[in-house]
Amino acid sequence: MAEDFTWNDRYAGDAAWTEWFEICSVGGCSPENAARLRPQVESAMYAQLSRAGFTRDDVGDEDPVAFFDAYFKLKGARDTKKPLKSYFAYRIKVEGIKLVNFVCGTLFGSGSGRIRDIVTDWISACKGWKPRTVTSADGSRHLAWENAGGENLAAVEQADFDDPAAFLDEAPIRQEICRVLLKIADKIKVEKSKVALLLYATAMDVSITEPVVLEGLGSGKSRAYAIRDKAMQELERELNRIEGAEDPLFGRLLLETCEKGLADDMRAKLGGVM
Repeated sequence: MAEDFTWNDRYAGDAAWTEWFEICSVGGCSPENAARLRPQVESAMYAQLSRAGFTRDDVGDEDPVAFFDAYFKLKGARDTKKPLKSYFAYRIKVEGIKLVNFVCGTLFGSGSGRIRDIVTDWISACKGWKPRTVTSADGSRHLAWENAGGENLAAVEQADFDDPAAFLDEAPIRQEICRVLLKIADKIKVEKSKVALLLYATAMDVSITEPVVLEGLGSGKSRAYAIRDKAMQELERELNRIEGAEDPLFGRLLLETCEKGLADDMRAKLGGVM
């Protein structure tokens, strides 16, 4: 069974993550911030390791926090040749992404977070294997491991989601997300803004029964739950049809699009709840 990890229960805080971005080293942060960051990063790394079907014994005495730091220092964006950490820091600054959203979606989101790719690299480094994406007869995709040593190396196709360049081409993804939201709205017969509210509240662990959510939906608790269930079912159905929907970037842009789809006063009220 996968180890549980809930990002908002262990969020290290904006101050800690801001310092981390400056030096990209948990151990180099102030003792107080390091003490908050280390358990969060460790928990996320080990939880994802378990989800991938591995145990702590498979990585031995390797420090998950050290690998986490190194990943962001060494992974580069294709066009800029800068560390991935610098790319994310730039995006956070120019787009005004909240640090809590970055941690929730881009880093530690259980379904689409970058943590999956980090742990995939960690396993690969520790075991000497290479991951590749395998497409089943029904069109679904899953991760498979192959030994990367010797003559087998050339035959291994690196998994698509392990390419940092996938973070660079966002326009098609944004268009696809807008299409998905409109499709869900049409299917469940509600406005697109309400779909955005439902998905955003769910992703941010805001209860559907919060007055601010019920106000935005214009419904009571029972109907709100019913609408949310239908919306999530339609979302899952749509995502299963989209190649690359499991990419961490897709999840982060979906959350960002939903947040931007909220009215300013609604966004402010949700910020007060979280």
